[in-house]
Order: sequence, then structure tokens, then C-alpha cells
Amino acid sequence: MVLAAGRAQRFGADKRWASWQGEPLLAHVLRTARAACERVLVVVERLDPALDELLERLPAEPVICPEAHRGLAFSRRCGLDALKDDSALRGVLVFLGDMPAIRPVDARRLGAAMLETGLPVRPVYRGDPGHPVACPARWLAELGESGFPAAAGRSIEWEHAGVVRDVDRPVDLDILPAP
Repeated sequence: MVLAAGRAQRFGADKRWASWQGEPLLAHVLRTARAACERVLVVVERLDPALDELLERLPAEPVICPEAHRGLAFSRRCGLDALKDDSALRGVLVFLGDMPAIRPVDARRLGAAMLETGLPVRPVYRGDPGHPVACPARWLAELGESGFPAAAGRSIEWEHAGVVRDVDRPVDLDILPAP
């Protein structure tokens, strides 16, 4: 699940379409999610032609969240609600649409750790918690209510800064680590 419904107020424009390494930020995140997950949802506040074009190239299911302006928790709940009837669901990786430097190998490793331990897992880089978080299906209600269940979850020390580097301002594009 890719959360991409934010307002990007500090960025000054819709950062999903800002270019990094020749592609929009959101394209990088969708490509990584597709490399690690069987099914990919992208949570947005509303559809737009640019998103339609991107989803033709990098297929994902759009989830419209009209309350996304109320914060990340609302977007997360919209995405999780879209998954509630999926009886084959074993877990969810939650990506943020402004974190393009996460590598597919990182996402696959987190998904495998979640399935192996049966616990929610998250990467930590030099003490900073990162994304994507991986949460088994039995923990999704808690994830929806209060976010990553840190008390029950497991943090995994990570060697690549991409798991903590998001883009809030245009200058952040210049300091993203190579994937």
C-alpha cells in the first residue's frame, strides 16, 4: 500500500510528480512496491490524469480517500479498508509516496521478516524509524487505529539510508541516497 495523498505544502507543488533520476517520485515508489508485493494499492485524495497515465505503466489500484487532508492516519485507514475483504491477505507493506530511495531488496527483506516472525516489522537506520513498515494481517486493525504497533513490533537495523529519507522540500531531492 502506497500512501500518496498528502498536500506537499512544504514542497510548494505536488511532489509526487517531482523528477528524481528521470522519473516522478511516485513512479519509483510504485516500482519498488510492485517488485515486492503481489497487489499494490495507491491511496490518493482524488484521481487525476497524471495518475491515470502512471498507473497504466505501473499498474496499481487507486484508492480514493476524500478525508486525506485530515492526515496520514486517514489515508492509512482508507487503504486498509480497501483490503478488509481480501481473505488471502497475509500482510501489508506500507510505503510513503515521497520515499523514492527504498530499494526493492529492502521491501522484499521486510516482507520476508514479517512473514517469518509473524510480527510487525520496520527498518531503523541509525536510530531513526523508517518505511516501509510490514504488518501481518492479524495486526491490521491496530495499524489502522494507531499506526505501527511499536510495543509488539520488531525494529530491524538497516544499512541503507533510503528507508528514512523522504522528500519534504525540493532541496531534499539532492541528498537522496542512490538506490
